[in-house]
Amino acid sequence: MKTTLEIPDELYRAVKAKAALEGRRVTDVVIQGLRLLTEKPKVAVKRLEFPIIKTSKRKDLPTLEQFQLAEEEMYENEVNQFVQLMRR
Repeated sequence: MKTTLEIPDELYRAVKAKAALEGRRVTDVVIQGLRLLTEKPKVAVKRLEFPIIKTSKRKDLPTLEQFQLAEEEMYENEVNQFVQLMRR
């Protein structure tokens, strides 16, 4: 879909510079940002890096819920970093 948006000049310049540095189109950078803001994170355990815990007590191991919360927090941090970058 094509649309017209009013974007502050400084934000557009930042997006255009980022796109140029990465050899991408401005449209692609904007689409990536919109996806970060709207898509729910996909479960990707490979993105998580937890230390190996050697224990004989099973209760000391992280639960699935703890892994999911950590992943959601990482996703929120990525979105916040993108938003901050776009505000520069």
